[in-house]
Amino acid sequence: MTTPTDNQELSLEGSIDRVTFHAPDSGWAVISVTCAPSGERITAVGNLSDPTVGENVALFGEWIDDARYGRQFRFSRYHLVRPSTDDAIISYLSGGQVEGIGPVMAARIVGHFGEDTLDILDLEPKRLREVEGIGRVRAESIAVAWRKHEKTRQAMLFLHEHGITGALAAKIVAAFGDRTVEVVERDPYVLARRIRGVGFATADGIARSVGIDPRDPARLQAAMVYTLHQATGEGHLFLPRDELIEHAARLTSVEVELFDAALAQLADSGEVALEERPGADAVFLPDLLDAEREVAMRVLALASSGYGGASGIEQTRACVAGVGDAGGVSLSDEQTAAACSALTEGITVITGGPGTGKTTVIRVLVSACKALGRRVSLAAPTGRAAKRMGELAGCDASTIHRLLAYDPFRGAFTYHQDRPLEADTLIIDETSMVDLPLARDLLRAMPDGAQIIFIGDADQLPSVGPGNFFRDLVASEAVPVHRLTVIFRQAERSLIVANAHRLIAGEKPMLVTWKERGDRDCVFIHSQDPERAADLVIRAVTRELPGLGYGRDQIQVITPMHRGALGVGEINRRLQEALNPPHPKKAELSSGKQTLREGDRVLQVVNNYDKLVYNGEIGRVVRVNRSDRTLVANFDDVDATYEFSELDQLQLAYAMTIHKSQGSEYPVAVIVMHSTHYIMLRRNLLYTALTRAQNLAMIVGNSVGVMRAASNAEEMRRHTRLGERLRGEAPLAGRTARLDV
Repeated sequence: MTTPTDNQELSLEGSIDRVTFHAPDSGWAVISVTCAPSGERITAVGNLSDPTVGENVALFGEWIDDARYGRQFRFSRYHLVRPSTDDAIISYLSGGQVEGIGPVMAARIVGHFGEDTLDILDLEPKRLREVEGIGRVRAESIAVAWRKHEKTRQAMLFLHEHGITGALAAKIVAAFGDRTVEVVERDPYVLARRIRGVGFATADGIARSVGIDPRDPARLQAAMVYTLHQATGEGHLFLPRDELIEHAARLTSVEVELFDAALAQLADSGEVALEERPGADAVFLPDLLDAEREVAMRVLALASSGYGGASGIEQTRACVAGVGDAGGVSLSDEQTAAACSALTEGITVITGGPGTGKTTVIRVLVSACKALGRRVSLAAPTGRAAKRMGELAGCDASTIHRLLAYDPFRGAFTYHQDRPLEADTLIIDETSMVDLPLARDLLRAMPDGAQIIFIGDADQLPSVGPGNFFRDLVASEAVPVHRLTVIFRQAERSLIVANAHRLIAGEKPMLVTWKERGDRDCVFIHSQDPERAADLVIRAVTRELPGLGYGRDQIQVITPMHRGALGVGEINRRLQEALNPPHPKKAELSSGKQTLREGDRVLQVVNNYDKLVYNGEIGRVVRVNRSDRTLVANFDDVDATYEFSELDQLQLAYAMTIHKSQGSEYPVAVIVMHSTHYIMLRRNLLYTALTRAQNLAMIVGNSVGVMRAASNAEEMRRHTRLGERLRGEAPLAGRTARLDV
C-alpha cells in the first residue's frame, strides 16, 4: 500500500473480506479490505461490479474523512488481481462463485497445489484428480465451473471499464455468456440491437474505445438499424428513407451523404428492406414488411370469403332477434345490423365509444353462435381485458397469447397456419390494442372457413406495439365496418360517457369540481403548480377515495409521461412510500431507478413468453429472495420468478402511463392532465384516459392542460402502409426496391 498522504491518487492492493453494502444498479459499494502485505484492514468505497469476498483488488483513489463513518479509502478506478497466498486463494475459491468448491474442498485443493492452484485450474484442470475426494466426473465439473467463472469475471470487468455496471452488465453476460468480450469487441453495436436498456450512445462509446472509425460503414449501418428499432418502439412499421438518414446523421454527427452507400449495403445484406413509395422509399425491418404484407393478404382473403356456415341473412336475423328476446335485450338497429353482418361475413369490424352497446353485441353474438351450433372463442390483448370480456359476455375468454398457446421451448405459438385453432367464430375485443405482428399471428391461426370479428374503439390510442392495425382496418373500407353511435339510456346519466362523446365531437368536456360533484362520476381537481398537483394525487389515493369506500386495488393513477413531479416514476415512488413502506419483515430488491418490495403492485412492461406473462399485465410481488437476488410476482394466479437481470421487465404499478392502461378499466381512475405535459396532450389521450374509469374519473391538473388535450385533434402519425395495401395502393408481395449508389 502506498503511503496514505491526502489529496493525491494513491493505490492499495488487498483482499475483500466483507461486502458491507452494494447497490447493483449503480455499482456503489462499501467493502472491507485486508491490505497486503501489511495485513491492515481498511474500509473502501466506490463503484465495483459484483464485489466478491476473497477477491483481490487493486484500488486507486484517495483517503477521505467522513463525518459519520470516519476514515475511508475512496477509489475512482480499480482492477482485479489474482490472489497469490494460500489463505487468499482458499478465501477466493470458497467465496461461492465457483460451483462445486466450498471451504473444505478449497482447502484440500490449495493444500495439494499451494500457490500454483490457479495456474493448475487454468492450464491443467485434469490434475484435480490428484486431490483426495475428487474423481474424474467431479474434476470435469469443477473445471467447467472455473472456466465459466473466469470468463464471466473478465466480461464483467470489461463492461465495467466501459461504464456498464450492475444489472445491465449482468444482463449482457447472461445474453452472451463466456463469449461476451469477444462478441462486444467484434461488434459493440450488437448491444444496442439485442440488449434492452443499452442505447446507441453506450455501444458507440465502446466502439470508439476499441478503435472503430466514426465514418466506418459498420457504424453508420448500426445507427440506421438502431433508429429503425427505436421507430418501431414508437409504433412505426417503417421510416421514409430521408427521415431515417436524417435521424442517423444526427445520432452520429456524420454528413448525410455518407449514408446512401451504407443503406445500400444494409439492403443488399437483407438487414433492412426497401419498398418504393411516392416521395421516398420506405425502409422496413424485413420482418415487419413481411408481416404487413401477410396481414393485408389474409384480411382481403377473409373479406372475399363470406361465411359458409350461415343459412341466410333472414335466418341469422331471426336468430339474433330470438337470443335478444330470450335474454331480455332490446337491440338498436345499429346493433342488429352489426350482429347480423358479423355472423354472415368472413371478417367484420364493430367500433363505438363508451355506452354504445359493444358489450351487448358481444353477448348476443355468443348466444347466437351457440344457438347456431358454432364453436366460438373470445379473446382480448391483456389479461384484465379478457377477464372483463368474459365476465360481461358470460363466456370464457382468454388473452390472445394464451389463445394461441405460446410454447417457450419452441419459441413460437402452438396454433398457426399448419395447426389452426378449433373455432368457427373468433371474437376479439379491445382490438385497438392489437399491434400488427400480433394481428398476423392471430390471422395465421384462423381455420379455413372460420370467421373473425374485431371489436374496439377506433378513437382510443393505438397499440403500444408497432402498427395501427385497428384504425387502418376501419379506415380502409376493405372490410364491413359497423359504427355504433347511439348512447343507451343507462349510460346517458354518466358524465364520463358524456365527456367522452363530447371529445369525439370536438367539444370541450364539462369540468365539475370536487365540491360540486354531487352524484356525478367525473370530477376535476385544479392545481396550477405541478408539485401541489402531485400532493393532491397522493392525498386522493391515500385519503379521499378510501374515505368513499374504495380499496387501494380499485384505484389506478394514470398520467401521460414518465418524468417530472407528475410523471409515473415520481408518483410511483411516493405512493409506494405511502402504501407499502419499508418494513423489517418485507424483503426488497433495488434495480435501476426503483426498489421493488414484497406487497408492491407491479406492471409487466414486455412480453415474456417463457414466463407466460405479457406486456400490460398487473401483478403483485409475493416473495423476494435477497440471497440469490430473485423475485416472485403473481399475475392472476400465475407465479413468475425474475432473476436480478430481468427486473427491468417490471415497473411499480401504483401509477402507469395512459398508454399502458389501455384495455383495462378501473372502478376509479385518477387522471393526471397538466400543462407541464404539453407535448403529449392530445384528444385521443384524454379520451382513452376517461374511458378507463368505471365508477369515477378524477382529473387532477389544470384547465390549460385539459383544454389543450381536448382541442388538439392532431395525432402522432404512425408510418404504416396497411391501409394502402388493403385499398390496392401498395403491393401485397413482390421484390423490394434497390438503391443505386
